Amino acid sequence: MPYAPRKRPRKPSFRRDTRGATAVEFAFVAPVLCFALLSIVEIGMLGMMSSGLDNAVIEAARRIRTGRDDGATSAATFEDEVCATLGGDVSACHTRLVISVQKYSKFFDATATVDTPPAGAFDKGGPGDIIIVKADYVWPLMTPFLVTAFGRSGPMSVTLGSRIAFKNEPYT
Repeated sequence: MPYAPRKRPRKPSFRRDTRGATAVEFAFVAPVLCFALLSIVEIGMLGMMSSGLDNAVIEAARRIRTGRDDGATSAATFEDEVCATLGGDVSACHTRLVISVQKYSKFFDATATVDTPPAGAFDKGGPGDIIIVKADYVWPLMTPFLVTAFGRSGPMSVTLGSRIAFKNEPYT
């Protein structure tokens, strides 16, 4: 039997080698997936904070509306009530929260000022008065790195707003 040299398998060229292609593709896709996951978590947190702010403002405003003795008597005490119900770091809450409680004689006058930002005024009125409670809470974003990664400067926070209009009950 004649000796035939054994053919050695040729090494595939680097361009045709597909081993590791999945890892390279994942390296391209992973940052986008991580950013999308963080963004979804942040949107959920924004929803919870917005709902929490609404509930905290409603709870504090209820004390004004019903004329309770433990109701707020100044803008600072109203902020304290909102921050206590909102939870978290109270000192950070006070720096991020701006409120305004204003008395109006007609609902028509009150609706004209609902869109304006709160200015820190406090007038809880008396029995039968129309009250507008405005609260703005600045929430810092967790994922602003994407904005700065592309060399653009953009908003690094979102302002959550809560507005309530009511007529005080005829308490005595």
